[in-house]
Amino acid sequence: MPVLARASRLAYSDGMALILTFGFDSASFARLEALRQRYFPPARNFIPAHLTLFQQLPEHAMDDLLATLARTAKATAPLPFTATGILDFGGGAAIALDAPGAGRLQGDLRTAWEDVITASDDRARKLHVTVQNKVDRETAKATQATLRAGFAPWDGVLDRLILWHYRGGPWERIATCPLRGETP
Repeated sequence: MPVLARASRLAYSDGMALILTFGFDSASFARLEALRQRYFPPARNFIPAHLTLFQQLPEHAMDDLLATLARTAKATAPLPFTATGILDFGGGAAIALDAPGAGRLQGDLRTAWEDVITASDDRARKLHVTVQNKVDRETAKATQATLRAGFAPWDGVLDRLILWHYRGGPWERIATCPLRGETP
């Protein structure tokens, strides 16, 4: 058994991690994906618009991760969010989201997975959707200015959890878990 655990950890440390994201209601997704298609460098745009919760979950824990996600999704109602503004990422731009329920859910999952998450995943995240990344500073500033000029806050819903396998560029979808709990 230790040999298998070591091999899994080696693959994990070599960048073969699992990534957990939220997905959006269809109107929010269409809006965010349109921005991502317009501003994200095409050669780097491997995945659709998403909100990342964890970016380095270990593959060797996949069965436990999937079981926890299934239980969590069954018990969690879709989570409302408000798009609140534009974030400056230095070499890109993102839409900031305010979603208190998403932050609580991420905290609950951090606790559930405390024995397998990395230090970089063991923290609260500033919730955002990246619409541009890895561009020169001037391009990023121009995009941010354009986005800010036309920005008005808007509301949407986080309605699913999606687990991905990182493949060094493209991500491979492993599971989609719709949030099905009752709204209080």
